[in-house]
Amino acid sequence: TGQQAIAKIDTLRRDAIRRNHTGTHILHWALRKVLGAHVKQAGSLVAPDRLRFDFTHFEPVTPEQIREIESLANTQVLKNSSVRAYETSMDHAKEMGAMMFFGDKYGDTVRVLEAGEESLELCGGTHVHALGDIGPIKVVSEGSIGSNMRRIEALTGFGTLERYRQDDDAVHSAAAMLRTQPEDLVGAVGRLLTQKKELDDQLNATKQAVAMQTARSLAAQSDDGVVVARLDGLDQDQLRSIALELRDKGQRCVVILGSPDGSRVAVVAAVAKGGALQAGELVAELAKMVGGGGGKGSDFAMAGGRDASRINAALVAAKARVSNS
Repeated sequence: TGQQAIAKIDTLRRDAIRRNHTGTHILHWALRKVLGAHVKQAGSLVAPDRLRFDFTHFEPVTPEQIREIESLANTQVLKNSSVRAYETSMDHAKEMGAMMFFGDKYGDTVRVLEAGEESLELCGGTHVHALGDIGPIKVVSEGSIGSNMRRIEALTGFGTLERYRQDDDAVHSAAAMLRTQPEDLVGAVGRLLTQKKELDDQLNATKQAVAMQTARSLAAQSDDGVVVARLDGLDQDQLRSIALELRDKGQRCVVILGSPDGSRVAVVAAVAKGGALQAGELVAELAKMVGGGGGKGSDFAMAGGRDASRINAALVAAKARVSNS
């Protein structure tokens, strides 16, 4: 008591909040313009560094719609129309078509915010004096937060400029790594992906050929019509083609293959059609031993597991299971 104090507003922070707050009003108008009059405000956050706006809508907002919303909002910003806040009667505000949400209860006198020529809402917050003060508006994310409820986040003013700088730096860094110019970055990435796909196809074909040769060698050594083998680095589709090749063309009655890849493991089983053994049962037992599950089918089945360290023991057990059948 009795001490003196000086209270001072942080004007830079307050100006940033003003830009984001008025930007929220403009985005609300643009959302309704693009998505429809069913869009209603359901929550918001106005911070110095960003704005967040929750609204009712029944489907994701497409990239094309986001661009249109940004264009409409920034067109209003560039018009630099004035922003007016004034008090009037509730009846007069309704006559003017002012928007009001959240189920708030209003008195006879309300505060109206006129943000340019398009946006008219009841609002008690702090705002810029003209739309041009908002600076560029940039939508950075949009997503679902519940049933028929979406959330959009955006930047204004210096926040948008900083985002553009970050994006520009990322583009230049990526272009430098690919030894190309920023304007040719998309083409360079496309060429790189094409080269990668070609190399992947060649590698897979080589792996398939080597694995098939290995499997045929194993089949040649089998005199009981049963092939149980470990073939590393193959996926389920590759194992499937090898197993069916050995069963149908190699005339093996039972083929069981396992392929570890890191900590994961794929397993398949192919058996002669109409035989006593069920491929689904063999794979289910095998998958269980390697920490997985699944496997359905009478003459062919496949599954996966999470413990590749147990594949050898599982294949030994599978061989014993077949031998005892």
